Amino acid sequence: MPLPVKDSAPVERQLLRDVVYNRLYEGILDGTLEPGETLLDEKLTAWLGVSRTPIREALMKLADIGLVEMAPNRYTRVAPIDLRAIDEAIYTTGLLHEYAARTSVPNLDNAALGRQDKAVKEIRKAAKSNNLPALGRAVNDFFVEFERNSGNDVLLAISEGLSPQVLRYVAVWKRPFDTDELPARVTEIHDAAKAHDGDKAGDLVRALFAPTLAQFLSDYRRSDEDIEESPVV
Repeated sequence: MPLPVKDSAPVERQLLRDVVYNRLYEGILDGTLEPGETLLDEKLTAWLGVSRTPIREALMKLADIGLVEMAPNRYTRVAPIDLRAIDEAIYTTGLLHEYAARTSVPNLDNAALGRQDKAVKEIRKAAKSNNLPALGRAVNDFFVEFERNSGNDVLLAISEGLSPQVLRYVAVWKRPFDTDELPARVTEIHDAAKAHDGDKAGDLVRALFAPTLAQFLSDYRRSDEDIEESPVV
């Protein structure tokens, strides 16, 4: 897919590395940069209006989280969609969100609840317009507040590390959630959070992710059976 034309203004120099990373990250998640697309330095420099150094730094960071593949002297490309990796990310994310909700909700402060309220509004807006990339970001913004307020840095780091794969898949796959019912179900979780009822919030998170977890386990059981039944070549 051809890259967009160069922005009218170059990237601000003071935050060059971060801004380049964010633009490439968003470009991958929203499909501007397609799965498997080769990322050429000269095209990226023309698009972003920056030198190769911050671009290479951003690409290496994106490779660390699985959104870019780099093979020295061969190619640098947007990572293809890996269904198994995304299934694993969604499965694990559901478990993490449930645990984080149970542990953090009793002590959520007004600032965190306010950020969640803003995310709920964005979820409603994105679901209504069927803007799946925006919906994925808003859902992630809502749930990450549980991890951020859990007091568990490892939990937060793992959740943030998984989110790119989940966000990427939401943009192209309407499962695991029905976009029509998602706003109401997240609102229920938010209401439980505002009531500081960790058990109820955790139960609601579990129920939200339950179809995904069941599908994950079913698919993996099937995959294991296929492997076991496959003849040895």
